[in-house]
Amino acid sequence: KMEESERIVTFTDDEGKEYKIEILDIIEHGDEIYACGVDAATPDDIDECEVLIMRVVHINDEEDALEPIEDEALLQEIFEIFKNHMDEEFEFEE
Repeated sequence: KMEESERIVTFTDDEGKEYKIEILDIIEHGDEIYACGVDAATPDDIDECEVLIMRVVHINDEEDALEPIEDEALLQEIFEIFKNHMDEEFEFEE
């Protein structure tokens, strides 16, 4: 189980805007690793939020990067795995 501080990562988008993301699950699928999370600014008592799914790209021993997934079918596949992992913690809407 990850510690709370390890679960928050900073993601910088193409425009240089930074987001803090709380990683909820790491999924290995095929030869890739994916991180699933939510915006860390999301209040705990919120009823719904968007799940972000990103590919983990290994840069060097010190650093990994997150990159968006363009492939809709792959996104859906990873989301299904995430839902299976998290079905006791969250209620999902289709």
